[in-house]
Amino acid sequence: MLQQIVSFITILSFLGGIVIFLFKKIVISPLQLSIDNLNNTLKDFKFTTDKQLEVHEREIDLLKEKMTRHDEQIKTLFSSKGSV
Repeated sequence: MLQQIVSFITILSFLGGIVIFLFKKIVISPLQLSIDNLNNTLKDFKFTTDKQLEVHEREIDLLKEKMTRHDEQIKTLFSSKGSV
């Protein structure tokens, strides 16, 4: 009787190990691969977004400089007309 119980537990443990192995191969491995791919995609997206942000910030700075120059030119133009 004890030998049958031990045999049953051994077989059950072996089958449980197979089930766990198959679960890892069928579910966990593809899920981990998808998570890794998503992580890489997000890193690439962040890199691209940071580059675009830098470009936009430079363009804004250039536009601010142009606007400042134009404001000064307009002030100069109106002040020279006012003194004539």
